[in-house]
Amino acid sequence: MLAGRDMRHLSIHLMRDELPRAGLALAELEAFVPDNRPQHESELPEVPGMHFRERVRVARGHLDRLLALLGDPGESEAYLVLQREQLVEVAQWLAAAWGQCGPIDAQLREVSDKLAELDHLRHTLDEFEALDIDLSQLQRQHSYLEITIGTLPAANLARLRDALQIAGHMVVRVVGEGETLRVAVAGLRDAHDSLEKILNAAGFSPFQIPHSFHGDPQRVRKALKRQAEAALKRRATLQSRLANWAHSNRRELQNARSTLDAAEPYVELNDSARAQGALAVLQGWLPARRLQQLEQVLQENLKLPFAIEVRRPRLDERHLVPIPTAGSRLLKPFAVLMQQYGVPRFGEFDPTVLFAITFALMFGMMFGDVGHGLVFIALGLLLRRKLGAFTTLALLAGTAATVFGFLYGSIFGVEHWLHPLWIAPMSDPMYMLSVALAWGVVFLSIGSAIAIANRLFAGDLLGALFDPGGVFSLVLYYAMLGGLISLVLGYGFPWAAGAVILLSLVLLVAFQWHESDAPLGERVLTVAIETFEIVNGYISSSLSFLRVAAFSLNHVALSLAVFTLADMMSGWGQWVMIVCGNIFVIVLEGMIVTIQTLRLEYYEGFSRYFYADGTPFRPLRLKRRVFADSSVSKIHNEVSS
Repeated sequence: MLAGRDMRHLSIHLMRDELPRAGLALAELEAFVPDNRPQHESELPEVPGMHFRERVRVARGHLDRLLALLGDPGESEAYLVLQREQLVEVAQWLAAAWGQCGPIDAQLREVSDKLAELDHLRHTLDEFEALDIDLSQLQRQHSYLEITIGTLPAANLARLRDALQIAGHMVVRVVGEGETLRVAVAGLRDAHDSLEKILNAAGFSPFQIPHSFHGDPQRVRKALKRQAEAALKRRATLQSRLANWAHSNRRELQNARSTLDAAEPYVELNDSARAQGALAVLQGWLPARRLQQLEQVLQENLKLPFAIEVRRPRLDERHLVPIPTAGSRLLKPFAVLMQQYGVPRFGEFDPTVLFAITFALMFGMMFGDVGHGLVFIALGLLLRRKLGAFTTLALLAGTAATVFGFLYGSIFGVEHWLHPLWIAPMSDPMYMLSVALAWGVVFLSIGSAIAIANRLFAGDLLGALFDPGGVFSLVLYYAMLGGLISLVLGYGFPWAAGAVILLSLVLLVAFQWHESDAPLGERVLTVAIETFEIVNGYISSSLSFLRVAAFSLNHVALSLAVFTLADMMSGWGQWVMIVCGNIFVIVLEGMIVTIQTLRLEYYEGFSRYFYADGTPFRPLRLKRRVFADSSVSKIHNEVSS
């Protein structure tokens, strides 16, 4: 499957005054992606609607602040009629509305800050209240006496008393239990430095007494309560004013939002629209299957004639063509995971289907167990609301694990309840490693074939022949592989394989030498390193797939460990160990196998044939449904540039 194979580039020639109407129609279609390249800059040097866009942005800023303050006013029931005069009127109304509501918002923030401050003061007062000390006395400057209050580790209290007594100070009061105590200390003002050193050595943390604390703590608490009640009353009054304003201006607020929502598609056209005088061109991308629908929508909504030029993407703009993601629900999670790596170019092989198939095969082979697979399926169904699109990934992984569980004859780690339809992994580990290695050869061969096809489609014949993963690299890989297999089987290393290896290496070295323009010494080093990377890359990638067999063996080993521990117990302990052990295997190995499978897909698959520098498909669309009727033909827009 080729990515974006039906995408087309459009140039819509129309009258300048029809651009806003065209923007709305295209947004309703939700399939048109603007192309902001200045392709018609010489013939059409103007970018229409600059002042319009600036006015909309300012008005949108006022509207967003009002909606955040007042809440959602609901949808407008009236058809949208947007004219330049109406946009100016809406922008002016929003500015005036924020001029009325903005000061109230500022006052509400002040009240909130006041309430937060009072709450902090109440918590601070809790630290002083138990000491039962007149707080105004603590703030007063005494000629000879200095009183300090704070917290102290209980273990240091006795040592602090002794040190203070020697220095001529004393602990006035101690309150609290546990590891931390609240303490009041009195000392001579002239001996402030010595008092501070003693307190610091004992781990004493002083309290800062707020200036508003006067009198005993109970009186201060009542004062704080009165201030909080006044602030709450003030907040209720301000909120009531806002509620009344919102109720009185609900319809105007709805109309303002509908107006700006309708203007948004025109704003988002940006440089994709060019104009000269009364003429304009709007350019972008659209799936070919939607062309007829596009023409019909434009005919219904544009009052003046228009013309559409359609062409296929050029080779030099393949990375600019927006690529839609897989529409199938089954493939959606794999499309999301693929986009974590990148987006395919136009015409490049879309690996989503191959990704889904190979993921299921490798996950099942590494995690083959009927019981554990069924648990995956059950969890996927139970958590489908939280998993969303990834529910299908969990179900597919569970199904693959269940199928391979029957092939292995394993159910919850028990291998004597079912007869294996294929092989029990532990019965022949070398065979499992051979199968995994063979799977790696197939996987890498498919990746190289896709890479060759992608380069040929892009017109890069030399790259298809000589680049890593190209034809001669693949031939070199097969020659080395065939020679090694023959050697292992005892037939020696065939001279034909050696000749093919030598010829392939000569061709690869010659090409890299020709492509390099570095000085002689650097060229020799570069060619040697790149040639070594080609050879070593295939070898190391092939060996990477041994982990597929290794984890299938590891799954059996973990299950055996669980049952070994269970056999050491009796009664309920044995069943608890079996259940907890299986949960441990499902969680731990399930995570590890998923990570390892994705690693093989990304680094041994995608990196071999996937450019991953394509453009995601983000079509022009309305942010909200602002029309009582979905037909765009009932929307009238007379905004000019």
